Amino acid sequence: KRRGRGQQLEYCREVVDSLLNALAVQPPYRLVTVQMVIDLLLELVLDHTPNPCVDDKDIPKIERAYQLAAKDVARRFTQKDGHDALLNNFQACFRDMAKPIDIEELLTNAVTLLPPATNAISGVPMQYRRPAGQLEQSKKSIQVYLLLRRLRYKLLKINDSEFPLTKAYVEESSIQKQQQIQISNQDAIPCVIMVGKRRERHFLVVHHTLLLIVQHHPTRAGYALVKLVVPLRIQEVYKMASEASPPNLTVMIRMGPKPHPSARMQALGVWVLSLHFDSMEDCVNANQHLKLSREKARVKLIKQLLISLSNDIEGGNDESDEHDDDDDDDDV
Repeated sequence: KRRGRGQQLEYCREVVDSLLNALAVQPPYRLVTVQMVIDLLLELVLDHTPNPCVDDKDIPKIERAYQLAAKDVARRFTQKDGHDALLNNFQACFRDMAKPIDIEELLTNAVTLLPPATNAISGVPMQYRRPAGQLEQSKKSIQVYLLLRRLRYKLLKINDSEFPLTKAYVEESSIQKQQQIQISNQDAIPCVIMVGKRRERHFLVVHHTLLLIVQHHPTRAGYALVKLVVPLRIQEVYKMASEASPPNLTVMIRMGPKPHPSARMQALGVWVLSLHFDSMEDCVNANQHLKLSREKARVKLIKQLLISLSNDIEGGNDESDEHDDDDDDDDV
């Protein structure tokens, strides 16, 4: 039986209320449940509904859920020695956010019909089970926070361009391979990369938040052609052989696509690149330059993430206090 216009809006209103209440209390749902709830909200409210079913009364529920998620992330990374793990998990979860949930696959997946698994030994992906141990709990906490952040900014129609990782990705994509850049005022350490049996002479350059491998421009003085672009935060000196002949560094790069023809895969999504130097001094200088630059870039990004979480919690506290005041008035 076809519903009338008023009945459709009333039905939509009931569904939205149920979904928002589920997010606001944050029980120990599986991650796939949270993803499905948020996707349904976005579809009902933004994508196909001509008359949005969210009004001003719903915003505090979204804000409260978002504040709880931010608090949950912050309490897991209070110790300074856990800040590296904070950044690593945020980077991995932020990258995975681009993968949309497949509703058809979810509905036909037999795992969803079974009691929730509680450990990785079961072979069930973490998305479909409850997290086991502190590492998985921390990762799920960050994923829920990022999902709610995306929902909040979309519903409020705000461009989330100020999130630290968003800004980092934009800055890091400003330089591409084969681009011409001016390096006349930057340190450029000469190095050699072996491509098969061919020796290619390059220069190692740290440019803002990027590790660049460049070649001298054949016609423009002070300019270079970019051959490799790697964000400093995802590279790490894996091994240094300064007394070898020739001296060399092995750099580990954590990125999906192959960064350079000479790179070798060490593990899924992890590549290693060997850089050879004419002298031990150049090798040691390159090692120190990369380590210090990496640490500086990561410390800056970690600080920005912690400030962002703190702002989310403080903003949520203000709104929570107002909401509590409203509740007191209602009781009276």
